[in-house]
Amino acid sequence: MEYRFVSRKLKKEITFFLHGYVYIDLNGQEGTLGNQICTGGYLMGSTISCSEKEFIPTCKTWWKQYLKR
Repeated sequence: MEYRFVSRKLKKEITFFLHGYVYIDLNGQEGTLGNQICTGGYLMGSTISCSEKEFIPTCKTWWKQYLKR
């Protein structure tokens, strides 16, 4: 499952992937899942997993936390 949007702050497309855990592609590199997202808006720490139903709200919450850091 994927969730894509264009970040106004970074001025590029951001893609989240759900493969058991949630991954984010911040670099736009094809063929990779990117980084696993972690609690508190970080890319290192306790990784986040969720169901398909929780996927988009989880991505939006993490993104807000990431931008605040």
